[in-house]
Amino acid sequence: MMNIRSDLLKNNLYRLPCKLPNMRSVLDYLIVLKPETGIQFCRPGLRYGPSPMKAEVSDRRSWIDRVLARLISYRTLNQYTEANSSEWLNRFSQRRLELRSMTPQQVDASRSALVRRIQHTVPTDDILDEALVHVAVVIENTKGLVLRANQFLAARAMLQGHCVEMATGEGKTLSIALAAGAAALSGTPVHVLTANDYLARRDAEYLAHVYQCLGLQVASVTPMEEPDERRNSYSADVVYVTAKQVAFDWLNDTVEMGAAPDSLPARLSALTQATSQAAYKPMLRGLCLAILDEADSLLVDEARIPLVLAQANTADTAHDAEAVIALGLAEQLREGVDYRIQSTTRQVQLTEAGCEELSRMSEKVEHVWQSSRYREERVGQALTAIHRFVRDRDYIVRNQRLELMDAHTGRATPDRRLPHGLHRLLELKEKCKPSAEHETIATIPYQHFFRHYMGLAGISGTLSEVSNEIQHIYNNFVVPVPSHRPSRRHDLPAAVFTDRSSQLQAMVEIVQQRHSLQQPVLICTRSVEQSLGVSAMLTAHEFSHQVLNAYQDADEAAIVATAGQAGQLTVATNMAGRGTDIPLGTDGASLGGLHVLSLAFNDARRLDRQLAGRAARQGDPGSYQQLYCLDDSYLVGAMSGFFLKCAQTCASRGWQPAALFLIRMAQRRVERNHRKTRLSLYQSRHKLKRQLAFAGIPDQSL
Repeated sequence: MMNIRSDLLKNNLYRLPCKLPNMRSVLDYLIVLKPETGIQFCRPGLRYGPSPMKAEVSDRRSWIDRVLARLISYRTLNQYTEANSSEWLNRFSQRRLELRSMTPQQVDASRSALVRRIQHTVPTDDILDEALVHVAVVIENTKGLVLRANQFLAARAMLQGHCVEMATGEGKTLSIALAAGAAALSGTPVHVLTANDYLARRDAEYLAHVYQCLGLQVASVTPMEEPDERRNSYSADVVYVTAKQVAFDWLNDTVEMGAAPDSLPARLSALTQATSQAAYKPMLRGLCLAILDEADSLLVDEARIPLVLAQANTADTAHDAEAVIALGLAEQLREGVDYRIQSTTRQVQLTEAGCEELSRMSEKVEHVWQSSRYREERVGQALTAIHRFVRDRDYIVRNQRLELMDAHTGRATPDRRLPHGLHRLLELKEKCKPSAEHETIATIPYQHFFRHYMGLAGISGTLSEVSNEIQHIYNNFVVPVPSHRPSRRHDLPAAVFTDRSSQLQAMVEIVQQRHSLQQPVLICTRSVEQSLGVSAMLTAHEFSHQVLNAYQDADEAAIVATAGQAGQLTVATNMAGRGTDIPLGTDGASLGGLHVLSLAFNDARRLDRQLAGRAARQGDPGSYQQLYCLDDSYLVGAMSGFFLKCAQTCASRGWQPAALFLIRMAQRRVERNHRKTRLSLYQSRHKLKRQLAFAGIPDQSL
């Protein structure tokens, strides 16, 4: 019992009594627990050091602790519904009316008194509620709109350290501004982490006047800025930045400073100001509070990709020559004889005959190629580059540069590279300009980076499917906040086709039907390759349309803004345009709203819900439909050969429910595999730290 009590107190979730004699007392007390403020508000200084951050500790909670945490979460989930929060909303509205009745001078005086109070005491729920009221009044006055109850509840939940599930189009941007403004009034530096640089710039510019009226500074950080410009931007009270950018800047600070930012020498230097001119000036002011926009993408989807800080090395012509030889040897090998490609994982494996053939071909090549291990590894990499990675699906080529694709966002990632020479092999395969080789300096997974924040909260439209994982890894509860209007979306039955041509023909028929009514249609695809194929099909049938994929990322905002106009037809990769609303045109509602047609097999139910959420926002009408094809490479990789044949038989005989059931089972299987991968990555770092500690090697920097 004492372990349970100390763990809950350590995570600052709930306050238990001093003595709990038995399990029944624990469960009885959980029913009447009152949540305390979940976020630890802090600012750089003597107490927390010049760069506050949380020291990561290994998660050693037992299964009993996790069960108790889940019991607590059930009560937490219900306290943010409008029915259960009616008393709080009434008090909030009454205080908001009082502020509106004051003169501007009286409001400024009240806010100044609040700032002095909040910065010199521990922020309680009542103080944070007062800060929320002030921010809400400023937003309504500057933007000329009326905020809704669910936005207040979402901001309140984030200030208490929760992740909020809020339907798409319900005003997440202003909910984040409410929470960020209230937290920044306490002097806590706030990072609002967005999905891409465009959203960071857009939100910072849109809300600049709001923060200015609150006496706060706001800035956005982009990779195009010089180090001094980024350092100046990070000094603002509220900073809009991508998670990738702030993580790399933090890694660089950690490497350059050498010692831990919260060490005693660092704290004393903040007190004495004993810094030399030559000393490195950190980019960040610590990791105090992060509010994550599209939290599921950052906390879950990106968790399998570690962040790697690297520096470019000089070009190695000998290495390039070896890569060219490896590609030449790989192209001479025969599939099915010298190597095999696994149908599910697309892994390439040399056969015994292939190894013998490779030994024979490399007899005339000197030096390292006489080593069987070296040549088999290098040629195996070359086979992987040739057969596993597909252009316009896994990467694009733009301006003679190779850019990897993000499978979840549908966007190109120019600064991401494949390790162990594989990236250079792809560049040689596509005859691109060679990029510099990089040497790894530091690395950290997203999961561990976010756990270094003193306070962490987030918001997204799809979090319920991963609520257990978020609670397990980040100690954050997922709180659903209801929509302010009932949904009017019409979800049509999904259809399964045996091949791509049948799927595209059905798509054309649906487009013809909707286009004849001038209803706007958004066609969602999984990859750039698929979007180009759909575009060619529509062009062949003389449909005027727009395409939004990694090649058109510069025009993303303009294309999304017109996608809801009457008669508009748009083809987009799944997550292109995420974070931006698709407004309906003048006659859009009377025409049935936006019709979203998905042609992709997604590896998570969340992604399906995100696509469906593009239609029928804020009580508007809309519809959603999925069309699957069983020769989709992603679906083929997710299903075993036996179940794939069963699904094909069911689809060919018209047994649609049975085929859909098999596809859903494959999707659940992929979700489980990805969840295991993320958990394994999370646990492996803790195991490594324990091993290093046992060996006497500290791991303080990262």
